[in-house]
Amino acid sequence: MSHDQTTTEQHTNRALLLDTDLFFSVKITDTLKHVGYTTRTCRRTDDFAAALTAEQPVVALVNTAARNLDWRAAISAARAAHVPVIAFGSHVDLAIQEAARQAGATSVIANSRLASDLPGVLARTLRRQTGEPSSTEAPSGAPDRAHNTSSNT
Repeated sequence: MSHDQTTTEQHTNRALLLDTDLFFSVKITDTLKHVGYTTRTCRRTDDFAAALTAEQPVVALVNTAARNLDWRAAISAARAAHVPVIAFGSHVDLAIQEAARQAGATSVIANSRLASDLPGVLARTLRRQTGEPSSTEAPSGAPDRAHNTSSNT
């Protein structure tokens, strides 16, 4: 039974990351590991789409600032698989933030917010996916922008 519990927990706590930034993706996976998640990092959009089925993650994270990635397609694929999506990128690119919301991201946040509060962002995103009130993080991302106005991301 202990083995079954471990298998179930590992399956339940899977995250999928689409990012080409090696340093930032390592920071994300390390943080997720500390809160009980195993994370698969994909560097290509088609690998990410395939991993949605193979890995069955409970959450996906997508870097909207990553070069040579179709992050819109990745967000759409995750949403089609009923996987909540945390889209992250530069706090100054408001058009990209809005495009990520339009593509179906569950949460859209700045890099600095992800780096400073990933466990909190993850918890709020998963609550939002289950239909619980999300008053702690407005869909417009305004609290994140205000929080990150002095950030270099």
